[in-house]
Amino acid sequence: MIISPPFLRDKEATQSDADWVEAMMPVNARRGYPLNASESWHGGIHISHTDTGTTPEKVRAIADGTVVSFRKPSPPEKRDQFPLKYAPVRGTDDGYVLLKHETEIGSGEDGKVVFYSLYMHLKFLEAEIKADARIYRKDPLGSCGMTDGQNEFHFQVFCNDDNIRKLTGRKTKELDISKDGRTDAVYGDIHFYLPAGTKFYDKAPANNSTSLTGLSELYTSSAPLYVSMTLAQGNCTMVTRQKNTQIDGKYDLLGEPLVNADGEDYEYNLYKTAMRNYKESPSAGFELLRFGRVINTGHETLVPADAPLWMTVSYPGGTGVVNLADPCIKKFSDADFPHWTGWLLVDDDNDTHSQCNSAIIRKLQEEGRYEAQRNKLICCLPFEWEKSTIDARYKWLMTGLPWEQCTPEKTAIWTVPGTQEKKDRVLMNEEDYGKFKQHAEALCFDSGALGSGKLWNIEPRVFISHFRKCNWLSREEFKQVVPRNIIRPSGSRYSWEPVTFHESDTSVFSKHYPMLNKMFRKYCINTPLRLVSFLGNSVQETKWLNVTREDYRYSATDEHGHRYHYNIWYFPWYGRGFLQLTNPDDFYKYFTYRGRSFNKDVRDELVSDYRRVQGDRALREREKRLDNRILYDGQHPGLEQEVMSWREDVDVGLFDPSDSAGFYWSLTGMAKYADEAHELQRQAVTAGNGIKIYYRSPAFWRASATVNLPGAISRRNYQGINGFIERCCAYTCALAVLTEIKFPDENNTFTLDKPEGIVLRR
Repeated sequence: MIISPPFLRDKEATQSDADWVEAMMPVNARRGYPLNASESWHGGIHISHTDTGTTPEKVRAIADGTVVSFRKPSPPEKRDQFPLKYAPVRGTDDGYVLLKHETEIGSGEDGKVVFYSLYMHLKFLEAEIKADARIYRKDPLGSCGMTDGQNEFHFQVFCNDDNIRKLTGRKTKELDISKDGRTDAVYGDIHFYLPAGTKFYDKAPANNSTSLTGLSELYTSSAPLYVSMTLAQGNCTMVTRQKNTQIDGKYDLLGEPLVNADGEDYEYNLYKTAMRNYKESPSAGFELLRFGRVINTGHETLVPADAPLWMTVSYPGGTGVVNLADPCIKKFSDADFPHWTGWLLVDDDNDTHSQCNSAIIRKLQEEGRYEAQRNKLICCLPFEWEKSTIDARYKWLMTGLPWEQCTPEKTAIWTVPGTQEKKDRVLMNEEDYGKFKQHAEALCFDSGALGSGKLWNIEPRVFISHFRKCNWLSREEFKQVVPRNIIRPSGSRYSWEPVTFHESDTSVFSKHYPMLNKMFRKYCINTPLRLVSFLGNSVQETKWLNVTREDYRYSATDEHGHRYHYNIWYFPWYGRGFLQLTNPDDFYKYFTYRGRSFNKDVRDELVSDYRRVQGDRALREREKRLDNRILYDGQHPGLEQEVMSWREDVDVGLFDPSDSAGFYWSLTGMAKYADEAHELQRQAVTAGNGIKIYYRSPAFWRASATVNLPGAISRRNYQGINGFIERCCAYTCALAVLTEIKFPDENNTFTLDKPEGIVLRR
């Protein structure tokens, strides 16, 4: 799922992603989620907007979707008249757009989700808003209008009963901690449930063993502890929570967050740690380090099966080392919406009227915790905008509520939740209710099947921030990262060239995009800028996601009449996989990483022969005449058939083409270079003439060099990287799809930083 806020402005230097999302969506406190100021259920929020500036800021689609229904707004003169005008001051805009989003958050059927976003009280709609129209994330929908004279619009995110189970992994109030969390969707922070009796030690055993010899026990927990691990920007942050003994459902933080307590650059060094600590199965060990468990059980086997994960964790009064791989410790991720981080599913209001009658929320109010937790309450409510249910939801305005005391004078007396304060209100008569109903009917609409029952709602800002951690690309989203045209260098000139992309069910793309997603989440390629750095290279190397091997077939005759059929001097160790794993050394490093056994003497021989052939620069410049037969399989009698099969799997297998690319990403340290690109986006890289430069990024150049020509990093040789201009095209396309950068920009302009002195022809 790719998702963003309905307003898009540049992020400030010190803003976290969550803070930026919140800044894009300032909320009118009286019309928040899930209750408004009058204690009515409110499935969305009202986003305040000043609407200042020379050009009105557009309300944009938060994700790719389809228009379910819409209503063009009434003109201002009607907005300021009854029935749209119900408040004493000014009226309410009635334009709206309802979008249906079909996307993916993980693998399998439960990873395919459907949710809706509603943009209500718009004063203008774009011409593209039509029935069943396809809308893409960041597309403008219209302009913010007014609600009772206030500049704001109602924004709501919701789904049906089946999809809340897919989105959150459950329909119960709290998460089941008797078993590990879901594996179809895994993203964001990793969470561990440590049962009572968990032991903490003074240090980890030598050689990452399970032996406790020489260790001193520091603490044995008397109550469950809840540990969260965040891997980001090279760091590992560990936080521990404990259930409050006085207030049910409250979880308190223990001590300060632990940052890189188990080594500097912990995240960047996951590959090195896996190779050091899990020598018999480094790839499975990498998953243990990343997820606290092995996720890809169909392809990875941890050896030994009880290999530990020793990490430093806080406990009441101190810190100690715990084996988090212990099967008694249960593992989860943000995809499980852990209740100890605040998430609760609320479905205990069985009334049909609009006022809250939830025991869960009442308890939170009584304990003074509602305001702190309200945004993480996932509530099942009747749809607020269904025209046919207005009476069922609002007749209490005339008759009173079950918990109110109604006097003969038509006054209803009620107690403010969480206090002893009593308030009263005057019940409506039929005439007043009739006016209210006319106003509601003017804003509501026939929502069809959506309005026939209850719908699950999530606070929109939190929904967007939460799923921005996911970064699992749906099939339709993945297709968009392949550019339709590229710039191709030809001598001193550059030209536009169309791209051919195959997407049939048997295509490379269709077969591999789910496994690429799994690889992304395993190797922490889980931010937009990491994804664009990977895709900028991979999309070009695989000829626009069409092949998983380097093109090696060629026929030529040398000066002696010998005919050769391979134009690649390093045949048969040519590039395979989604980052073109190349040469015997890299292949054998991957086999070692996967825990495979092979003849090391043959490996050393092949690596030596490769370097010998590679080192003859004069011959290498005459590739067609190069006799590289010392690299052929037949020249190495000890070469196992299994090794040759493994080599082929990096091309034709379903797991290895993607996983080998993740391995190479980690081996070469590409994450650090990709993370440097955040500086590019933060500053918007504005040149002295005001032109924004996105085409060529120094950070992406370094990421490309690690893949294709490591020596170029020190030389800063742009021309030395194979296909760098084409890679930049793929990088720019991925930037447009996966980040908030808009192409074209607000001035409808698309600019490139072209290599100096070239002529661009179309």
